[in-house]
Amino acid sequence: MKLSELSAQSGVSTTTLKHWMRVGILPAGTLRNRTTAVYEQSHVDRALLIAVMRDSYGASTAAIRALTDLIDSDGVSTLEVMNACQSFALGTPRGSETDPGLAAYRERTYELMRRRDWRGYPGAAEQGLAHALAQAAEVGLDYDVDELMRYADALEPFAGRNIAALQPDGSPDVVARRMLLAINARARQLVAVSSLAHAAMSIRTAIERGVAPPDLAKPPAAER
Repeated sequence: MKLSELSAQSGVSTTTLKHWMRVGILPAGTLRNRTTAVYEQSHVDRALLIAVMRDSYGASTAAIRALTDLIDSDGVSTLEVMNACQSFALGTPRGSETDPGLAAYRERTYELMRRRDWRGYPGAAEQGLAHALAQAAEVGLDYDVDELMRYADALEPFAGRNIAALQPDGSPDVVARRMLLAINARARQLVAVSSLAHAAMSIRTAIERGVAPPDLAKPPAAER
């Protein structure tokens, strides 16, 4: 396909595609002659992946290159690609796995994994949880393992469905794009549900204290 077709299929302008080639995150096409290059489906897959990283995560060129370089490594497995996507999406700082300030939160994470027989060590997800627990504790939300177990009770049944919906097959670029989109969508959904619960509890407390009317902020009646 020509550059114009690559642009049409990926939804990315030709100017941007050329820039991505110049900075080395999108492979150049195969020269047909001195002035014309041709592109393959792999170029479409890579452009779509880069667009997700840029548009959904605001990723820098360096961050994009780190993931695409891994994908292009010889012998990389699907699990390695998925772990790298988790690391990218979670944004866990480098060195978190050995940061002594996170030791207590790492052990809390490991205890959760031991109780549930969750595998994934070493990996981005367990490092991300330890870092997130530390951040939560800094604002007064210090979750112990029993509380984490209750979260896990609610979330684990959804994990199988999410993996099935992810369809972890296809090219590494396709797998990475699907995973990054799924992580972003799940995060937004969980934050939205949590925000709704907190808003509802605030309103309920205000009603119980008598400082708000009892019919405040009720949802519309169900349609028949």
